[in-house]
Amino acid sequence: WDEFELREQFGSRIAFPGANLRFSNDPQLLPAEVSSQFPDQIAGLRRLIAELPDYDQLDLRAPRTSARAYLRRFLTEPLLVEMLLCPLMYYGNARETDMDVAQFCIMFRSIFLEGFARPRAGVRLILKKLVRRYKQLGGLLRLRAGVARLKTAGPNVVGVVLDDGQELSAKQILSSAGAVETARLCSAAAPAPVAGGILSFVETISILDRPPASYGHAETIVFFNDAANFDWRRPAELVDVRSGVICSPNNFAYDAPLAEGIVRVTALANFERWQALSPERYQDAKQAWFAAVQQSAARFVPDCAPFTVATDMFTPTTIRRFTGHDQGAVYGAPEKRYDGTTPFQNLFLCGTDQGYVGIVGALVSGIAMANVHCLPR
Repeated sequence: WDEFELREQFGSRIAFPGANLRFSNDPQLLPAEVSSQFPDQIAGLRRLIAELPDYDQLDLRAPRTSARAYLRRFLTEPLLVEMLLCPLMYYGNARETDMDVAQFCIMFRSIFLEGFARPRAGVRLILKKLVRRYKQLGGLLRLRAGVARLKTAGPNVVGVVLDDGQELSAKQILSSAGAVETARLCSAAAPAPVAGGILSFVETISILDRPPASYGHAETIVFFNDAANFDWRRPAELVDVRSGVICSPNNFAYDAPLAEGIVRVTALANFERWQALSPERYQDAKQAWFAAVQQSAARFVPDCAPFTVATDMFTPTTIRRFTGHDQGAVYGAPEKRYDGTTPFQNLFLCGTDQGYVGIVGALVSGIAMANVHCLPR
């Protein structure tokens, strides 16, 4: 806690038509909200929480099962089921319409029972400290060195060829490129071990001349959906503004306020539609959809437009450019390789396609795969 200077959230909310559920880092708040708004469901929710497996009890190798079916074992109110799934899917689900039970349990425990926290300096602080520690231990970090291909010989990968032609060798290799992308690096003809992901996002960023709490926006994160059913799939249009995530990094319990107000809004988007735009049409589409996303969010939180001094926006093609992931798929492939293995004996996956998602999940994935596959050798 001291090393990362973590600060907890003020409080968050799930907003659906006719119902709002607040939650925070107090695990008793969500049950209290459900008891108030869905009194006949509270016994089922408490049973769900009591029976929820802990991280070390999850059988991540079990066949894929439905989180919706799992929830129906405990809850009979469809609206409550949709509301609980909304933040969990937005924070880590690569599968359309449904969610794996293992992923559901991880995200439910993380978001509703443990809560949100943020370093005052953001994720850059975590990365800075990790890099320093890595170098202290003798690690060599190569930046701006794209990987062109992986050289294979029989059951092993024998070299990593960089874009400039330089070749590196190692006894074991961990790849966070993604399952499909890693297979393609091994050979253009190599069959992908799983189907690639297609879920991606746009995110608008508004810089304000004041903190959001000053004009009535004091919640940390608001997950919204404008219908009783939550439609978690790649949209046919460039963006789906029916649902989204509104987040303010200001609304955490810092010792001193941030220098500027910030509001981010995230919504589902279609990579192929964005990719097909010409440069001119791309810029026009960004302006139009920025406004549409902001208008959608203003239905659920006070509008930040009167206080905005600068804006930015990323799209699925931005994600593709900076991560290399096909389709700008933030959460990777819908089917995970929880053991991290590939067809090659010394090549292992880490990151979202291994099975852990988000910033913390990415860290845990690399640690877990190194411990399992690299250290024993």
